Amino acid sequence: MIELNNICKTYRTRQGQLEVLKNINLTIPAGAFVMLVGESGSGKSTLCNILGLLDTPTAGEYFMEDRAVHTLSSSGRTKLRREKVSFVFQSFNLIPTMTAWDNIELPLGYRNLPKEERRMKTEAALASVGLTARAKHLPGELSGGEQQRVAIARALAVDPALLIADEPTGNLDKKTTAGIMELLRETCRQKTVFMVTHNEDLLPYADRVLRLRQGSWAEL
Repeated sequence: MIELNNICKTYRTRQGQLEVLKNINLTIPAGAFVMLVGESGSGKSTLCNILGLLDTPTAGEYFMEDRAVHTLSSSGRTKLRREKVSFVFQSFNLIPTMTAWDNIELPLGYRNLPKEERRMKTEAALASVGLTARAKHLPGELSGGEQQRVAIARALAVDPALLIADEPTGNLDKKTTAGIMELLRETCRQKTVFMVTHNEDLLPYADRVLRLRQGSWAEL
């Protein structure tokens, strides 16, 4: 589903060239749960941005479902990202003035889906995270775990092939974290999940664990 071949990313700084990623090679089959760990500055965010089609590599090849991502124009990458990729963040990124239902439905509207289809997808997404009864609540009326479940439901509602989760449990207590991880574990039965974490206690949930060190990695 995902294939990276010799991916490199270099930035120009006043001090010269900064090599953030160095010849990254990776194959992720559909339905896998991959976790990425590494110290701050190791290149984790850069790699997520490349996988999520928010950034482009300086060199190398990226294939998603046999599509050569590295050959696409900016508009082509944007279109593919909207069709195939969703994100979940540590800070939830919910719109505080919109209900749980409306937060989930919003990205479906960007796809110009008919109203009834948006309703069905939103309803199904809420049910999948166990929050049907909280549909009309604002984010401020939900617990941290519930807010993250809404964020995951929003990500799943658009039916992505790849879900990228960047520290999704960073603001949650241990019990709530376990619930979110079980939900992500269940999610990867249908989607590919790529998760960044600093919490090594969560690594047993993953099918594969990768550690970045100064732009290169070793599989754990």
